[in-house]
Parts: sequence; C-alpha cells; structure tokens
Amino acid sequence: MDSKQLLESTVRIKIIGVGGAGNNAVDRIRMDMEQLEGLNLACVNTDLKTLSDSPVGETHLIGRNITRGLGTGGDPELGRKAADSDREIIGRLVEGYELIFLVASVGGGSGAGISPIIADIAKKNGSLVIAFINMPFTFEGERRFKMADMALKELRAVSDAVIPLPNDMLLQEEAAQDSVLNAFSKADEWITRGVKSIWAILLNSGLINVNFSTLREVFSICGGKTLFGLGKGQGANFIHDALDDLVLCPLLHVPDFSKVADNLLVNIVGGTDLSMSHVQEIMNFVTEKFGSKENTVLGAVIDEGKTQTVEICVLGTTAAGNLRSFRPKHSISASRPHHTPVKKTPVVASKSLREQIPAGEARQNGQLEFLPTIQEELGFEGMDEQRGFFEETGRNEHEGFDLDVPTYLRRGIRIVI
Repeated sequence: MDSKQLLESTVRIKIIGVGGAGNNAVDRIRMDMEQLEGLNLACVNTDLKTLSDSPVGETHLIGRNITRGLGTGGDPELGRKAADSDREIIGRLVEGYELIFLVASVGGGSGAGISPIIADIAKKNGSLVIAFINMPFTFEGERRFKMADMALKELRAVSDAVIPLPNDMLLQEEAAQDSVLNAFSKADEWITRGVKSIWAILLNSGLINVNFSTLREVFSICGGKTLFGLGKGQGANFIHDALDDLVLCPLLHVPDFSKVADNLLVNIVGGTDLSMSHVQEIMNFVTEKFGSKENTVLGAVIDEGKTQTVEICVLGTTAAGNLRSFRPKHSISASRPHHTPVKKTPVVASKSLREQIPAGEARQNGQLEFLPTIQEELGFEGMDEQRGFFEETGRNEHEGFDLDVPTYLRRGIRIVI
C-alpha cells in the first residue's frame, strides 16, 4: 500500500485558504506540498477576481448575493453575512474530512468574518480543526488590530487549535534586501512546516506511533491558547542544535502563544543513530521547558536514509481560563532549607533506538513516562503567565499600541540572534 492509499484509508486532510491572504498562502504552499500525497487544497473568498487567479483546483466564491463577487472591503461583518448565506457550500467543503487546516489573515474582512464560521461548521461535522492565522502588522493601525483580535477569540472558541503568526515577525525573519514576496513566503514556510509535521505524525509508521485518536485527545481542549514550536539539528551535536533551534523558534516568542501546556504532543523524527538516551534528553528538556509532565504524548519516527539529524515538533494546548496557583508546590521551612540532590546518570555508548525497543512491544498510543532529571522548582509563575488570573483582562494598550507586543516588534527593529 503506497502512502497516498495509506493516508486515504486512515485520515482525510484538507487545507483551506480563506480570503486574499489565505488564498495566496495556499497557492505558495501548493508548490511545496507535491511530496505530501493525499492532501486536498481549497480556496474560499468573496472576491471573484482573486479566486479566479488561484491555481488551486477547488475554489468557492462565498456570498455571491451579498458582495456580488467584489469582496468585503475589509468589513468582517460583511464576511460573516456572506458565510451565513452559503452555509450549504461550506458544509460540502468540509464534509468527510477528519482534519481541516484553515489558513487566513484576520486583518481582512473575508478572513476575519468567514474563518470562524468554516471552523464552526467543520467542528460540528466532527473534524479536527487547526487554524494558522496571520495577524496584521502593528503599523496597520488600532482598528485592524482590534478586528483581528476579535476574530482570533472567535476562532479559539470553535477550533481545536489556533496558531497565530504575527506579520511583525516577518521584520525579524527577512534580510534587508529581501523582497516583499520573499518575506511573506517565509511566513508561509512556518505554515508548511507545521502542516508537514502533523502530516508526518499521522502518516509515518514509526517506533512510537501517534494515531488520529491520540492527536484528537491532545486537542480536546477548546478555547485556550496553543503552543507550537519546531526545531531541527544536524551534524555532530544534532540533539543540542535541535533543542537550541526549538527554543529560538519565533512562534514561541509572541504574546498570543501559550508558554506552558496542559496537553503536550512531541514528535521526533531522527536518523538510524537516534538512541533512547537522545529521546530521553529531548523529552526531559521539553517537559521541563513547557510544563506538561502529566499528559505528554510522544511519537518517534526513524528515517532510514539519515544520520546525525533530528527534527522536533512540539504541539500543546492550555485550557481557557486555567488559573494557576501562586502557592509553592511544597512547603519549605524557613529555618532548614530543603535541597534535593541531583543524581547524575552516567552517559554510556548507547544502542540505537530501534535496537532498544522490543519488536513486539505495544506502543501505539505513544504515551511514555519520563522521570525528571533535575531538581523540581517552586511553583511561582512568570510574568507572562500571571496576566488574566483574576479577570478576563484584555490587551495592555496605550494610545493604540499593544504593550504586550515587544518594542522591537512594534517598531520593526530587527534583532540578529
């Protein structure tokens, strides 16, 4: 059975681009998706001209009687009316798919107005919905930013995972001489890498497999923030390089991302020299960094054609309104400080991961327990996690600027790491 037949027999996946920016993103993603068999692409818009220019095979003009094919003019309410008028078309668009990826910019009327309705209909049809959402540049103004923020909240309420991609991040990613097209294509690369990672989790048969039911369980929490990061390492220090790359992933350094996760999925793709000690090192780092020791799911795949390389994908969700206690996890005596010595485990030349896992061992659900190797810290929260503990606080705004967005992003200052 080839990979296309295998995917069609298990999970049907569709990527839907919504609005002008979403259509453009899917058009660019299409060129990178040739090696990913079994993925279906579609574009949805209220603008007939933009839709007609798309090379994607499946396109849908929404709200013909509302906008007459001329677009929404940046009005999300008009986008909502257009989507409401064509719910039957949207229903057919998402019918029969277990996994729906939505790609849109919520700085425009079609993306902000239509995306939540597509997500809602797909969710009610039983699909797992993951949305990659471009947020507008800060310099686009307060009105557009508030519109995007409202659409983001609406999407979180009806999606399994929402991954916001701030356009301000492009100012950090692009070189000074890069064209505008190159800058936006780099943003689409993050979407492509994310889709590829989730596709690989479901399709590839690995040493520790993650099936669709396990993926759905990870995203069983609706309404909360999503944690999403990618890291890759090659060469003699491929594990450390991959962890460093993961920590520096731009998607983990924006205000709209969760810093910790209640449910966490970690997928590792390595070469034939990936050992169990390597997996242990990765998992200890990830669970300590992102804070989910209670419900962590692991997937591990060996690429027979590679050595000294590893790719790490981290996906996590946090419940909306999940309040965290300021109290320490353990009572500490003021007169006699408590210290737990760290036990150092000697590192030995380890066998490959394939040799260490028995061939008949049951590992379909990918749930393994990893013991922490460093001293447990007090349960005090960082400033990023403290906002919104006692009330539904909004953004910290002053004169139209969101103070939660770092100054270097708001002012377009490029920082070279």
